[in-house]
Amino acid sequence: MQDGRLACAILALALLTACGGPFLVLPGGRLAGNEATAPVSDWSFVDDSFVDLETRPADPYSVELNYVVRDGKLYIDPAEGKLWLEHIREDPRVRVRFGDTVYPLEAVLVGLPGELEGFDEDRFIYRLDPRGGADGG
Repeated sequence: MQDGRLACAILALALLTACGGPFLVLPGGRLAGNEATAPVSDWSFVDDSFVDLETRPADPYSVELNYVVRDGKLYIDPAEGKLWLEHIREDPRVRVRFGDTVYPLEAVLVGLPGELEGFDEDRFIYRLDPRGGADGG
């Protein structure tokens, strides 16, 4: 009986680590996928419910979260106390994955809690730009 539980635990762990990123509410590591150049000004093509976000390039940490596309720009609004928010504050380089495609981006703080209409009143607002700035350079 013990061997069966151990085998199930090992199988579950293997499946979780094989997905190349977060699994539901469990954080993951480096995002797997085909890396592509991020669109400079129009993310309106994405229609997933969630995005996978990777922070801390030196020791990748990834989570699944909601996002907002407004006027073609991609935004996230993390709540204070999230580990990945601390990672972004230390190093704004992030990667996001939609489907099988991973985009290297930079998280730019564009609003403090309550500053931007249409976002949660108690959250920071980050726009995810191509690395090197919104002009892609």
